[in-house]
Amino acid sequence: MSDQPQTSARGAWWVQVRGQGYGPYSDKQMIGFVAERRVRANSMVAQAAEGPWAEAHTFPGLIEDAPAARPVAAAKPAIEAGNLFIHAEINSGAHPRFMSALESMGVVVDLAPGLWLVRTRHSAGALRNAISQTLQLGDRFIVIDASRDRLAWFNMGPEIDVRIKDVWNGPAPATAPQR
Repeated sequence: MSDQPQTSARGAWWVQVRGQGYGPYSDKQMIGFVAERRVRANSMVAQAAEGPWAEAHTFPGLIEDAPAARPVAAAKPAIEAGNLFIHAEINSGAHPRFMSALESMGVVVDLAPGLWLVRTRHSAGALRNAISQTLQLGDRFIVIDASRDRLAWFNMGPEIDVRIKDVWNGPAPATAPQR
């Protein structure tokens, strides 16, 4: 098996979540989704918007060669508790399921409509993965881990994904802007 996962011949992937197809995503994005465990072996994926859809593990190299799929040499140390802020826009009827999942992750404080503070040992990514399973098309949220300097989000859209990554991972300005 090669060091790089086999990529889509067309360089485009679609991912199905609760029967809804999302995409196109580049090879690099898909490899990242697998590494983040947003796409798993049984996730339905396709190389065209119209399908055919198949479980991700059926695409040679996509799952087994991704960094997240490789065995970890040693167990990770226990994660210290951290403070995570969640801002969500829930437009569907999923609010009760969302709150139940959020409360299962740690101590939750309701700060304002759509804004919560959670004290938890879970990472921003783990929290995102757990609560995203409760939401529907049109719902979205962002998780800010104030203790560990991490960020995770769900269903924000490709343009916002790029803008977040550019700022979050980008250089800090040398001086504060003049007003």
